Amino acid sequence: MRNRKSFIRITCIVLVALMVLGLFAAAFGSMAYADSASILEEINSLSVEQEDIQARIEEYEAKIGDIDYEKANVLEKKAVLDDRNLLAQEEIQVIEEQIGIIDGLVANMQLDLEEARAEEEYQRERWLTRVRAMEEGSSLSYMEVVFDATSFSDLLTRLDLMSEVMEHDRELEAAYTAARENVEFLEFQAEVMSAENETKRSELEDKKVQLEANIQAANRLITDMESDIESLKELQALEEEAEAAIKAQISELAAEYEAALAEEQQAAGAVGTGGNAEISGGADGQLLWPSYCTIITSYYGNRLHPVYGYYRMHKGVDIGASARTAIWAPADGVVITSAKDSGYGNYVVIRHDNGYYTLCAHMDSRAVSSGQYVTQGQTIGYVGTTGVSNGYHIHFEVWDSNMNTMDPLGLSYIYA
Repeated sequence: MRNRKSFIRITCIVLVALMVLGLFAAAFGSMAYADSASILEEINSLSVEQEDIQARIEEYEAKIGDIDYEKANVLEKKAVLDDRNLLAQEEIQVIEEQIGIIDGLVANMQLDLEEARAEEEYQRERWLTRVRAMEEGSSLSYMEVVFDATSFSDLLTRLDLMSEVMEHDRELEAAYTAARENVEFLEFQAEVMSAENETKRSELEDKKVQLEANIQAANRLITDMESDIESLKELQALEEEAEAAIKAQISELAAEYEAALAEEQQAAGAVGTGGNAEISGGADGQLLWPSYCTIITSYYGNRLHPVYGYYRMHKGVDIGASARTAIWAPADGVVITSAKDSGYGNYVVIRHDNGYYTLCAHMDSRAVSSGQYVTQGQTIGYVGTTGVSNGYHIHFEVWDSNMNTMDPLGLSYIYA
């Protein structure tokens, strides 16, 4: 798994590096462009490439956000697991104390068992001594002792003696039997306690192993997530470097395009239309709001995406307008992109005369072409819901001269 991730990371780094080198090579060669059309074609190509890079950057941001969210959940689960581990450690301590107590009881029981076995042996010897005495020391039966009585009084005396002897014999037998039964009971109790302790010891080892496995699994998961986040951030940084290189090249090509276009118009005897106009989005003029509708359905900034379902940067504002109504050019300028992609759908980018850019997206159709010069209020397309969209509206962006997005509502407008 680690080797695969490393290979993917290295491959992505190499590809992005090659792309950046290619961009710089193209930039150094841009002075060789012969006319405005070829320059504009290159600008359009770079704009599409920039959109692809932005999409990948947003994808990385989304993945990082997902991993961060998952990591937060894992940290919460780990906190619960840590609490469980503390309880498990307390339980382990209790089991260890139980094992110690039972070990003490078994040790004491062994002492009692030794005493009981000694008592059993003593009673056994007494009983065996009596049995041997009866077998070896007397050749007369109890009946012979009775019949040898010389008188009734002698008979009674003999009977009393026989009764005492028999009672003594029974007591010896009973004492031996009791001692033996006590030994057997103590041996049984010792076996039961020893078996219980072995079970507890096995349970204790299992809990220790499980506890260690849980802790290692949680730590390993968090470590892997942090590694994934770092890898994504590295790739995102490379993409941002490539985007910055493209922006710089587009800016250079745009200036070159305007110079080439001015030369072509001068050569054709045309009069410039707004080349020095001070309008559109700066401190010196105003933009025309691109629609008759002024209802904002989504503002500039970080938001929960209505289609993707996660938080991401919204680089413009959404204007709720009716289907297929006209979208107007906010100010005079050159259409540097009139195209369609999977995200913006049909969209148009205009570079205005003072260096600012505007973008209108999700059009049903476009009414202008790349390279075309448009004037403020001219129809550039019609309201649609193409691309990643969940309803008819205009996605409206404003970029500064360095092609950085800005809040469109921070500017002043002329409203139709």
